[in-house]
Amino acid sequence: MISRIPFLPALALAVAALSGPAMAQTEALTLTSMTVTRYDTLPNLDSDVASACCALHTYESGDAEDFIYIDANFSVAWTDALERIQVNSSDIGLQFDNEPEARQAWARIAFLPEVELGGGSLTARRPRDWPAENAGAHLDLIFAVPAGATSATLVLGEGDTMLRLPVDLNVPVSTFQPASSYYDVAITSMTTTSELVTEDRAGRSEIAGTITPMLGELVRVDVTVTALTNVRVDEEPGENSAFFTNTDFALIGPAGYPLLPLGRSVSGSLRNRYSNSINWDGDGPSSGTTLTLFFLGAGTPGDYELFFFNETVGKVTLGG
Repeated sequence: MISRIPFLPALALAVAALSGPAMAQTEALTLTSMTVTRYDTLPNLDSDVASACCALHTYESGDAEDFIYIDANFSVAWTDALERIQVNSSDIGLQFDNEPEARQAWARIAFLPEVELGGGSLTARRPRDWPAENAGAHLDLIFAVPAGATSATLVLGEGDTMLRLPVDLNVPVSTFQPASSYYDVAITSMTTTSELVTEDRAGRSEIAGTITPMLGELVRVDVTVTALTNVRVDEEPGENSAFFTNTDFALIGPAGYPLLPLGRSVSGSLRNRYSNSINWDGDGPSSGTTLTLFFLGAGTPGDYELFFFNETVGKVTLGG
């Protein structure tokens, strides 16, 4: 029989080693900037849980509350022992003097203009070539707060090492910026076809195929997307990123109804909900990214309208 008793001290030391740095993480954080924005309503443009075009879902704060968006940046005092910052979303809240519990965030923003349900944690990693290179931490969260509140405390962590940061809520109500503030979309062509030849790759095999509409026609739309500014909220200064999917586009036919989206052309085939990333450095907009989108519709001659998120970005007349 093997005794387990000698392992208990070692286990206790391991737990202490794990909990010690974790408790000290908030002490390594120093707030460098904080932006506070107040909203009455927020659009739900996340195509995973809503339809950006034609049936817009709007989050409403109501008369008793407002939405407060907090965007905060921190410097981190990295050490040889501190390699990672991790403050879980359950340990982050907005505390009011007249409430016993801190309010939890109900949403966050990773890429503008999409609001994502659920709170977020604060995470950061020490750069590999530290201390020659440094890195901070970022937090962006959306809270529902009492409409008349003018101050609160942002709390991070728990116990004696909790970081408490005063937040000035005395800011006016703002309007959430639309997608056109961040992107320029131009239609370069639109055509119809009764069949699309495809080629899919599976390992080393190339599988030929066709897409043939059982009803209507395939409508092809070629667009060029240019990111006007960085839309990733936690990107480092001077580094810019943009992110969207083909399901953020919708095509409205001459009858005034949306066509069925089939996907984006990728390497000879169609991919639905395909992620598109744009990365560039410096000031100014990105270079243009060309996409080919396919929709299923009647192919009726007339005026077609392309939406990106919840805005019209172009109109094209399809001939007979």
